[in-house]
Amino acid sequence: LVINFTITVTISVFAPALVRFFIDKEEVLHYGVLFLRNLNPFYIVISVTQTYSAALRGAGRSKSSMYITLGSDVVFRQIYLFVMANFIRNEALPIAFGYPAGWVLAATLFLIVYHRKGLEHNSVLA
Repeated sequence: LVINFTITVTISVFAPALVRFFIDKEEVLHYGVLFLRNLNPFYIVISVTQTYSAALRGAGRSKSSMYITLGSDVVFRQIYLFVMANFIRNEALPIAFGYPAGWVLAATLFLIVYHRKGLEHNSVLA
């Protein structure tokens, strides 16, 4: 987590330079910096998601991992995007938050399934 936190802070501080490295159009720079600074902290959640997804697969629960991933990354995200774009705020940042919303849902579901199956007693994650 310390490494993820350090990377998150570094990316947020140097966001303009990172985006400018790829393109220098002001509008793109604005949105690139906006996305990096607002979505970047949620990449820590992906660490949880990937760790517990792998633990479930390694414990022989690959279907659980598959269903959670499909549900959060495809089904939930499509519903989120539809509702956000049509009924709440059809703007770049609220739309972009569909990614971290899906990641948080997946991480939550992975943690619930992992602990409900009692896998923490037989795992290196305990």
